[in-house]
Amino acid sequence: MENRICDLPDDLILEIMNFIPTKDAVATTILSKRWRLIWTMLPTLEYKDSGSGTIGWFVEKSLQLHKAPKLERLTIELGPHSHVDVDVEKCLENAVNRGVHELDLNLLWNAEITSFPKSLHTCDTLVDLVLSNKILVDVPSQVDLPSLLYLSLIDVVYKDEDSLAGLLSSSSVLHWLMVQRRKDDNLTNFTVKVSSLKTLYYKSAWPMDEPVEEGDDDDDDLIGSLVIDTPALDDISLITVCEDCCLIDNMSCLDEANISHVIYPDDKFLKSLSSVKHLYLCLTNPMVGSSNDVKFSRLIEFYFLTKTVDWLEPLMFFLQNSAQLKFLTIHTEHESPSPPWNQPSSIPGCLSSHLEIFVWNNYEGRDDEKQLLSYILANSECLKRAEINLIATCNLEERQKEIQSMPRISTSSRLLFPTQMNLLFNGYCYRH
Repeated sequence: MENRICDLPDDLILEIMNFIPTKDAVATTILSKRWRLIWTMLPTLEYKDSGSGTIGWFVEKSLQLHKAPKLERLTIELGPHSHVDVDVEKCLENAVNRGVHELDLNLLWNAEITSFPKSLHTCDTLVDLVLSNKILVDVPSQVDLPSLLYLSLIDVVYKDEDSLAGLLSSSSVLHWLMVQRRKDDNLTNFTVKVSSLKTLYYKSAWPMDEPVEEGDDDDDDLIGSLVIDTPALDDISLITVCEDCCLIDNMSCLDEANISHVIYPDDKFLKSLSSVKHLYLCLTNPMVGSSNDVKFSRLIEFYFLTKTVDWLEPLMFFLQNSAQLKFLTIHTEHESPSPPWNQPSSIPGCLSSHLEIFVWNNYEGRDDEKQLLSYILANSECLKRAEINLIATCNLEERQKEIQSMPRISTSSRLLFPTQMNLLFNGYCYRH
């Protein structure tokens, strides 16, 4: 087997080495004189701390020996056991000098927070940049990353709002941004203003140990604002947005939106999503008042998650205002209140002419739920499939018989009771 591998050309051996850890690729130098140089032409290098504490020395030494003229990807992860004297700036300068395309820097070590590497200020080859943990985004106004398409900022610290703005404006072609914030990142107001951005994933840190009360606007607890101005955006995910003000402008191209937990949306928040085609929405109390005013003229897929709000009336408003809706999922939480059922005066257009797939997760069989389910089945003329995922604590056999007895206007529709709940929302696939 050894001879067969040795007979392979260097290019093919390099392809094989790309699938093994860098430390194992470097270890092949002991095989023979020929193997001493093969690994040095690898286009990707990945260094991840295994807890031994020697990763820093290994990174510096192997980068010095590495000879490939072009470096496609460099990953450096320094953990708590890494020596704090690793020259990160020198390592990155080495990569920049060889036209690195993808860079992933994750500093979990016990050293002080590391400033944004100066070698990256004018890197014209960088396409994908991931910065994580003990890194200070301290960016001068002249930073220029003309090829940067993908940017991830995970639990980093910012010098100020200008530094964030400087980094986001460093590339005129940036189209993918992921932000995961930590509590002590130095920013009160977080502004994403990028004219070229296509996809945004944003998650703020939970500001306190106890639950945040929706709509609680005590001035002593104000925790800043989130402002999004991205006219080209077509995919947005807002996960746990705890800022006391969430303002969104210029999203007329939006196709997909995942709104999981926005606690303090302004009265125009839902309207900013009106162009969306695929919507995952966790309804919060501040959204209820504006739910009847928004027309979702392009919405075809709607995943509606309820928790602690009176949700029946807002849901009917959504259905009335979403004439093109084809796929509807309702997910009710156990703590969802049981609001009174008021049948609408007119049948929503989506039920009479478009709705094809209907799913209800966590169906319990309360009176209000039975009335709504019966109404949807009786009025959805184009329905092809209805899936009812029953809550485990209810009488499953009794509930199934009860639902099967409900009239369905679409005689060709299938009524299913899956044994395993499927909570996937078709519109979302995250890159990182």
